[in-house]
Amino acid sequence: MKRPKKFRKTLCRARGLAHDLVVTRKGDLVTLWSASGIRHTVFDSAAPHMPGLEYARNMLAALAFCPRARSCLVLGLGGGSIPRMLIKARPQINIEAVEIDPTVVELAEKYFEIHALPRCTVLQEDAADFLSRCTSQYGVVIVDTYLGEQFPDQCATQEFIGNARKCLNDDGVLVLNWLSGNRQRRIDMLKTIEWTVGPVWQLPCLKSGNILYFAAAGNITCPEIISAAADIQEEIPFENSLRQLVQRLKLVSG
Repeated sequence: MKRPKKFRKTLCRARGLAHDLVVTRKGDLVTLWSASGIRHTVFDSAAPHMPGLEYARNMLAALAFCPRARSCLVLGLGGGSIPRMLIKARPQINIEAVEIDPTVVELAEKYFEIHALPRCTVLQEDAADFLSRCTSQYGVVIVDTYLGEQFPDQCATQEFIGNARKCLNDDGVLVLNWLSGNRQRRIDMLKTIEWTVGPVWQLPCLKSGNILYFAAAGNITCPEIISAAADIQEEIPFENSLRQLVQRLKLVSG
């Protein structure tokens, strides 16, 4: 007997700062889209801790650079997939998430259960403004600040990267999601990250154009990253591919 087809149902349409946003449901999957068809969050209510988008799942590799991170700053909230995964992986971690778009915050609370996450504080604010006056330090700082398909110019500047570095612990790691943008600006940004934070490692996604960049504030070698990933993988209370992820890391040549 054939199972009935599951159709995608539109739950909400709303106007965001940069583009219109759409929330849909298909079976257990709730998805946040831009009106142009770009998926920003895929939330599976049957496995809420596991992001539905590959790049968000790959953010788990940050823990191989900072295995005992107790705090994390996420710049760019979306539906909250990354905070949700990190809290499940590291129950002791405290997360602050900064989101510039009030509509995104509203949708995350209403459709993606972000309000139910323990030890997660959401701030509606511009990421650059937050960093400029931030006096706290974090084990992990994640930059996921796309507005639609655009990476904001201000998030690639020396000032922004420098302020992000000030917010890192001495053994912390800066992580940046890159999807699209000006090639020369990306090259210049990576040079700034290397000069300001440390050597940059890249992790390209296999099924999308996203590339994650990691820069550790402290000195860390490839064998140390691989060893940490092997240790942590056994501690994470859900199936994950952390060990395989770090095997794909490559240093960005200058």
